[in-house]
Amino acid sequence: MHPLVPLALLLAGPAAGGPPGGEMRGLWVVRTGLVSPEDVDRVVDDAAAAGFNTLFVQVRGRGDAFYVSSLAPRSPILWKTKADFDPLARLLDRARGHGLQVHAWVNVLLTAHFGQPLPPGHVAERHPEWLMVPRSAARAALRARGSRLFRLVGQAARAESGTEGYYLSPSAPGVGEHLEAVVRELLRGYAVQGIHLDFARYPGPEFDYSRIALESFRARQGGGDPLSLPARFPVAWDDHRREVLTGLVTRLSRAAQAQRPGLVVSAAVVPDEAQAWGQKYQAWPAWVTSGLLEAVCPMAYTPDNQIFRAQLEQARSRVGATQQVWAGIGAYRLPLQGVIEKIHLARETGVAGVVLFSHESFAPADLQRLRAEAFPARLAPGDLAVGAAGAR
Repeated sequence: MHPLVPLALLLAGPAAGGPPGGEMRGLWVVRTGLVSPEDVDRVVDDAAAAGFNTLFVQVRGRGDAFYVSSLAPRSPILWKTKADFDPLARLLDRARGHGLQVHAWVNVLLTAHFGQPLPPGHVAERHPEWLMVPRSAARAALRARGSRLFRLVGQAARAESGTEGYYLSPSAPGVGEHLEAVVRELLRGYAVQGIHLDFARYPGPEFDYSRIALESFRARQGGGDPLSLPARFPVAWDDHRREVLTGLVTRLSRAAQAQRPGLVVSAAVVPDEAQAWGQKYQAWPAWVTSGLLEAVCPMAYTPDNQIFRAQLEQARSRVGATQQVWAGIGAYRLPLQGVIEKIHLARETGVAGVVLFSHESFAPADLQRLRAEAFPARLAPGDLAVGAAGAR
């Protein structure tokens, strides 16, 4: 599929399948919980004890793999463990024993840390020309190649506030093919119930001024100086970036559904729609209403209850009847009582459940309180639907 897919053409109906019956009680499990067999077992056992029913497991953190892959290198944080240790396989087996669902959490475009050596075979090492470039380095990046380009991007991107690392460019030929192959390989090898797309966004409006992205915009505009076109046509430039990103999400979603019909495809998204649209180029309402996603998870990490409620209500108003909203709660920013309060507040808005970030936020003593005050042991599948209807 061509990477430029106009939003108006996303007319495919929603795919089959959906999240587990009743309420989504999800927990994001970051890759630090997958470093040893003991860590994996502890994470799963703790989640079950606290009343969670779904684990969102970070199997691709920075262009690497926490599973057996021929396309992505084994994560460096696993190098001290036995070579035959497969974190995802062990977690799936353990989760099955507790009746927990597992969704593979994939960081799509964020692909490497700043200032850390890349493992052999890493995508950024093999293809530095696939990296997003900030505007400040655009002119120099037109001429740079190979390791020089990698260093140039790193130096310039680190100066941009809020940039977590190196990002792949959705404009680069080869990126879509690579990420689709990653998704298909993962789904062929592991019986996960869902795939969860994260960092399907730009770091900010100062990106992507890579040579390939500028040339693709020039082709769209019918010619001109590639360095000056974004400033001359800012609305078209923003539209272009949104369409390129939507094309990538379309490709990955359709590949996942083709590989595993009925799989739940979800995404973590910026909760404020104006910011998502205008700064991250993440047209997520269209992704949901067009059926690319079965569920959307706004990362409503604010401690402010009023803002939290407003973000969830806005998200609910933007999805169709067959798709779901899961409230992303920033447990790392809250005391336990605040987490419990947010879970109840999310229920009042009528969303289909919650996903908490992250497993690292909870001490063993917190688990019993979560079970008792937030996640009662029994919840009939229809209970949430009744509550949601009342909230409307």
